[in-house]
Amino acid sequence: MEIKPEWIFIGILILVPAQWFLSPSETGHLKYHLNSFLTTFKTYLPSFLEAPQPTDEELVEIEEMKMEADPKKGQGFGMGKYIRQRSPEMEFRVGDIVSHKVQDYRGVIIGWDPEAIATEAFIKHVYEGKEHLINQHTYAILIDTRDRLTPQVGYVSQENLQIEKGTVLHPLVEKFFDGFDEKRQKYMLRPLYRKYYPDD
Repeated sequence: MEIKPEWIFIGILILVPAQWFLSPSETGHLKYHLNSFLTTFKTYLPSFLEAPQPTDEELVEIEEMKMEADPKKGQGFGMGKYIRQRSPEMEFRVGDIVSHKVQDYRGVIIGWDPEAIATEAFIKHVYEGKEHLINQHTYAILIDTRDRLTPQVGYVSQENLQIEKGTVLHPLVEKFFDGFDEKRQKYMLRPLYRKYYPDD
């Protein structure tokens, strides 16, 4: 068990004067000094136990933590900075190689949301007539540049994906992954992003 430095300081603060107060020559002095010490201790104890006011940097960090707690307030499109809890219905993981069943492209999953978290305009445009897909697991995908000449990121519902093999060519692959595991046919997520997908 590790003892916090604050408690060690308080212990020393109490023990050193206590030695002096406990060894006076007369009992009247003992009562006076003990009472004086307890009054002083009660006065200053709250200031030792109060948390210091947060700095501007800490306030920014607190706001980021609030965003992590409520993904709807943060970034969407599978890139929100909040910790995901996998459900048993999820078929894919970050780093998996997938292909789109309809649009004929391959890619690697770089993030996911338990349901579509995107702008209203995107949801209206993409999910019009397919509203049931909004509540499906939705994945952010780096689309292979062999299938789309310009580097693109897709945001696709689980129903439209299937597992694939091989590697993906995209300029952002190295930003998200440390390498490719040939045996598992999966990209290895960098630690920076792994904290948001602990079960992937």
